Amino acid sequence: MQKKLRSLLLVLCVCLVSLFAPATVFAETEGETTLTIRIGGKTYENVTNGSTIIGDFDLKDLDFWVESVNGNKLKNVGSKSTAKDSQGRNPLEIASVPGDGRVAVTLIYHAEDDPVAANQAYGFSVAGITFANSQSSTVTVPKVGKVSGLKAAAQSKALKLTWKKSSSISGYEVQYSTSKSFASAKTIKVSKSKTGYTIKNLKGSKKYYITIRAYKNYTDELGQKVTAEGKWSSAVSKTTKK
Repeated sequence: MQKKLRSLLLVLCVCLVSLFAPATVFAETEGETTLTIRIGGKTYENVTNGSTIIGDFDLKDLDFWVESVNGNKLKNVGSKSTAKDSQGRNPLEIASVPGDGRVAVTLIYHAEDDPVAANQAYGFSVAGITFANSQSSTVTVPKVGKVSGLKAAAQSKALKLTWKKSSSISGYEVQYSTSKSFASAKTIKVSKSKTGYTIKNLKGSKKYYITIRAYKNYTDELGQKVTAEGKWSSAVSKTTKK
């Protein structure tokens, strides 16, 4: 009987502690936290764990602001912000890495400690952002040349396209429309190994305008996958057969 009574008292104590304990609120986000930060007059988007940002920085006095977290705009959060957590710490922790000209930055923010009410739903923790002041490390945007030799041959409710092969690209984009200005144009991606494509399911006896460009995928200085696109070729036109 005494053993049963002790068990009931223990359960009651646990319930009371749970009821009166202060609640800790952190923003729940799916996947990786993505920041938009501003350094001077330049904005960097899609900054995540392990990102490397390259630019003309004064690494002795790095000064930047977090503008948004997962697309949510923040206020009063930055390396010179007056915002402090409950222990009087700035939300940004900056630590130099000796000898290699880099600065590793850990961004920590506890939503319940933010003096700005609008920020309180968006706590975050993102570690390992590195700022490098090295022009030699800058990623060069690849140049993508204009595709040449585009031709169109009429078929029944279709157009057979051919063009000259481009080198060092990731693929092609073919755009076609019944409007000379390419209003409401449709775009098709074509493999880099192809030098031709047949557009099917078109209207019969209808004039179409067609253009093509090449594109190249690459990784920028933030480690993000981006695309460089060439200029659209001169448009050709052709009327389909019935």
